[in-house]
Amino acid sequence: MSTTSIAALTSLIALAFLSAPIAAVADDPHTPVPDPVANTDSPAMQKGEKLYAQMKVKEAIDQFRECTRLEPDNAKAHQRLGAVLAAHDEYETAILEELQAAKLDPKYFLPHIILGQVYADQDKYEQAVAEFKIATTLKPTSYRAHNDLGLALTHVGQLDAAIAAYKKSAELNDKDPTPHLNLGVLYAQKNDYTNAIKEENAAIELNKNVPVSYVNLGNIYADANDPEKAIDAFQTALKLSPKHPNALSGMGWMAGKKGDTKGDIEYQRKALKSDPSFEPAHRRLAEALCQSGDKKGAYAEFQAALKGNPNDVTALVQYAECLVKNGQNDDAISQYKKAIEINPNLKIAQDGLSNLNKNKKQ
Repeated sequence: MSTTSIAALTSLIALAFLSAPIAAVADDPHTPVPDPVANTDSPAMQKGEKLYAQMKVKEAIDQFRECTRLEPDNAKAHQRLGAVLAAHDEYETAILEELQAAKLDPKYFLPHIILGQVYADQDKYEQAVAEFKIATTLKPTSYRAHNDLGLALTHVGQLDAAIAAYKKSAELNDKDPTPHLNLGVLYAQKNDYTNAIKEENAAIELNKNVPVSYVNLGNIYADANDPEKAIDAFQTALKLSPKHPNALSGMGWMAGKKGDTKGDIEYQRKALKSDPSFEPAHRRLAEALCQSGDKKGAYAEFQAALKGNPNDVTALVQYAECLVKNGQNDDAISQYKKAIEINPNLKIAQDGLSNLNKNKKQ
């Protein structure tokens, strides 16, 4: 039994992450940064805006701290301070400043954007979802709020809600490929390859120079069993970014699909040379080495993949299959059980475990 035909296990389609730097001063990423000489702000605030616009983050932190001292009831001053603190990875203080900004002005949506981004950076996605939802309620026209909500919803497994959020962000900003990139990912996860391909092509129409668009497209075509189109997409990604680990690994994956195990191994090694921490290449290399009969090398690569991502059920299942191939059924049972602990509904692991248990009883 091979896992390579299971789309949900094999593809590695990349989400485009937060729509703007975490401490962006503008309400939305495509809105110009507020003019630092605008007369609506105090001179102290204008100075802080100018420093941040110049990416002088430490100086901006000091200046916005001075602003909050001079204007303790100014919600915008606390919001800006929280944002630049977040950009400096001072998350806990950033959270306090954004909470203060939201308290001072309950109708101000930007504190909730920054809070959501901070929580997302801390992998607290349920809290991030809650904050982004508040932001979209306070400002329904915010592209950034809807886009970041889509990302957070994806991480908590609410795919339909994430699709709706990305569709809304695409309506609000028809110039940014990010929503289409991510819609392609989500449709692919639902095995809706027609819409997945449509969305990735929409992203490419908006910007033909984003390698991840072609990587995503390659993975989608691969999952849809169209290896030739997948190869074309991966090759285009490599023209834009010759050392892109995902594209190199994708080329190896397609070589393996076509029976070229040696080519698969070569591409996976190239991917790992480009990025030694790229776990999917370890996993794909492991499977190719197992196919070639290099048991020791395969086990080492499976272990490297699982060291980087212990919850990679694809690696666990493929490791189990390789162990079975080499007669190590007890060790394979252990790997299948680990996969089922992570995903109790993983049928391929359930079936593999059931078959091994039946064989033990015979």
